[in-house]
Amino acid sequence: MLMKEIRFYAVNDPYGFFSNFSAHPILIAGEVWPTVEHFFQASKFEDYRIGDRIKSLESPMKAAVEGRNPKNILRADWETIKDQVMLKGLLAKFKQHPNLRKELLNTGTAVLIEHTKNDHYWGNGGDDTGKNMLGLLLMEARTMIYSVSSDPNLILPPWVAFAGLIPNDLFWRMGLGEGYMQEWWDFLESLNDKAKYLEAFPENDEWAGTYEELDA
Repeated sequence: MLMKEIRFYAVNDPYGFFSNFSAHPILIAGEVWPTVEHFFQASKFEDYRIGDRIKSLESPMKAAVEGRNPKNILRADWETIKDQVMLKGLLAKFKQHPNLRKELLNTGTAVLIEHTKNDHYWGNGGDDTGKNMLGLLLMEARTMIYSVSSDPNLILPPWVAFAGLIPNDLFWRMGLGEGYMQEWWDFLESLNDKAKYLEAFPENDEWAGTYEELDA
């Protein structure tokens, strides 16, 4: 039996949320990036000024163009670390957006393929001769997220979804975190067996007392 394939590319196409251009901001190391593409392109450079410039660009396409600007000097180890940087961005995206986490897990064991003739490394080259590294890393992220919980409807606690986040970070609370916290609280209130969830996801030291706040 042939394994199911899911091919994606453009943001507005089916499964367009797999694209790094999709409008899903991520928080990594205390910084909010408009898209995975912004984060990935900025990570190419040790010069923080280039990264800040890329982060401020209004579209992922402009971020991609600036990231490929030959005037910007790449960090020496970029070819060695680029796959791990991409995986880091993907894990943040699919952990921090519950609807995307659900969509990713619901693909099951399907082979994910970025189908484009424009890229033979991240994509399949249009004829499956490319490496399809984006598709492979998406499947790796799916496996890692599945290992935490196989329930597609589950919403991760903030200390898992936003690793390293300080709870009283007002910038996050008033931005990306506002909607996430409300959705998470609503999810917890809907659980029939809340104790099982609390056991699976104990608070870390920074978030101690968060469950008590919910019950207050």
